Parts: sequence; structure tokens; C-alpha cells
Amino acid sequence: FCPFDCDDSFQRRQLEGHKVNDCPNRPFTCQYCAHKATYITVTNEHWPICKQYPLECSNKCGENAIERQHLPKHLEETCPLQVIKCEFNYAGCEVECQRQHMQTHLDE
Repeated sequence: FCPFDCDDSFQRRQLEGHKVNDCPNRPFTCQYCAHKATYITVTNEHWPICKQYPLECSNKCGENAIERQHLPKHLEETCPLQVIKCEFNYAGCEVECQRQHMQTHLDE
């Protein structure tokens, strides 16, 4: 029987592998922030909200390991594919383009 009460059935010789690799109720630590819980809880409930979980840029700019907590700053300040308004919007310029093309617009 599994010591973590998962109700899986297996042969005694498989117990060690089950406890270490297979049991959904085994103790598990998030490798991104060190949060501790069971494997199933960390992977299903914690990872979707973990602030340090690495995400791909939603604009597909090539950055693919941005911590969840830093994604908004990446989009607001550095993502070359983020669509932004011209800095002269206050003066009536209505141009919106990707950050990577804004300098070309400003130079024109």
C-alpha cells in the first residue's frame, strides 16, 4: 500500500519508484518558488498561479522564460512586439505600432 494514501495498487517491488516518481500525493516542492505541497496540488493548483513560474511572452517575441510576476513589465516596457501608442499621442498623433517599429515612425 502507498504510504501517501493514493489508493493506487502495485507490487511491493514497485513501491519505491511509486513513492518517488508516480504517486500524485507524494511530497513535492515547486522548483520555481519552493512552495511545498503534494505533487498533484503543486502541478494542478499552484503552478497556474505561481508568481515565479516561467511563461512565454504572449506576443511570441521569443522570450520564453519570463516569470509570471514579470510578464506585465515585459509587455509594458520591453517587448518589441507589443503594440504601443506614439509618445506624441497627447499632441494628436494616432499612430499605434509595435515597439520595434516606433523609432522608425518617430524618425519620419
